[in-house]
Amino acid sequence: MKKFLIALVNKLVSLYHWTTIRVIWPLSFVIGSVMPVNKKLVLFAMNMHYNDISDNMQSIYDCLKERGYDCRKIIDPKKKSSRFFYQIKFQLLYARSAYVFVSDNYDPLYAHKPRKGSRVIQLWHGCGAFKKWGYSTLDLAWGGKDNLYFRFPRHNTYTDVFVSSESVIPCYAEAFNCSKDIIKPLGTPRTDVFYNKDFVNGAKDKFLKRFPEIGDRKIILYAPTFRGESPDLGYNDSVLDLVAMKENFSDEYALVLKLHPFVGTKISFTEKEQEALDGFVFNASVGVPIDEALCAADILIADYSSLIFEYALLDKPALFFAYDLDNYSETRGFYYEYNDFVPGKIVKTNDEIIEAIKSRDFEQKKMLPFRQKFMSACDGHSTERIINYLFKD
Repeated sequence: MKKFLIALVNKLVSLYHWTTIRVIWPLSFVIGSVMPVNKKLVLFAMNMHYNDISDNMQSIYDCLKERGYDCRKIIDPKKKSSRFFYQIKFQLLYARSAYVFVSDNYDPLYAHKPRKGSRVIQLWHGCGAFKKWGYSTLDLAWGGKDNLYFRFPRHNTYTDVFVSSESVIPCYAEAFNCSKDIIKPLGTPRTDVFYNKDFVNGAKDKFLKRFPEIGDRKIILYAPTFRGESPDLGYNDSVLDLVAMKENFSDEYALVLKLHPFVGTKISFTEKEQEALDGFVFNASVGVPIDEALCAADILIADYSSLIFEYALLDKPALFFAYDLDNYSETRGFYYEYNDFVPGKIVKTNDEIIEAIKSRDFEQKKMLPFRQKFMSACDGHSTERIINYLFKD
């Protein structure tokens, strides 16, 4: 009986998804298409994992608002019942919008092609190409499954995709299962701030106002990506030995945690741990923009996160804590061979981290060629180039 009920529920869920994607969303779009395309209407759409539009969208949103465009934010509610009607609203607006910007997956966008006279622009939230996503992960534990991706295709409606360099175009074409012709190396808007000297120079001062206890110490930023087979199941491994780091570096450094947004709220310490780490470990996972944290850092400890591309623009040392490299590579996969790819020293144990920092052994000479290959279109003018390319008025 239990198996029957589980099978029945799965059937009903599948029917709901099919009806929504194949009937309700397209029908809503058709109804919206009664109205002509509004050349001034621009949508910025985000899925339920976000609270606002991404930093990759914000500068474009601000610029178009100043030009008099009707810019609308569409951010899916986290509550499922509200989301259903909100996504119908999206279809009605999508049908008469001249431009739709996304920077992540947005399922309602893929139910049908845009109208003639409309453009769908994928900005993607990360620079470069590091760990695999989209259609590149169909044979891996991460991401979509073959039957779902081909029954309900994703990334199939883009008219334009903008990336950080020409070298990563094949990776995006594979991930989105799209033609290379629509992918242009015009840069990544979120990187423009790294060429603003006032922003970069003021970032640490701003950061220290949040955490005045750091004082005049240098900052080690620990910014790992999340683990798990999907954003909903994401978790953070507590592998870095914070106590050992404090014992070795608390006089010269402070350690700042910047966890991935999917798991940033899940970190917690016991009262005993808090007491032991007090004055050395600071949690910037929530409420601190990543660009501010990167500018404030003196050393970055990363793993497989794409933030290394932005950090490369700052030309500062990084360590790559790849303690679970074999497992991560098998379940998620990379576009490039990890050991030859990352622009810094790879460490796999806490002892290796401590020794590398003490000896200043970061293999930093790898950073410049890395930046030249993967960030060549990010020169402080990405937003300007993209807007000039899309908007001719």
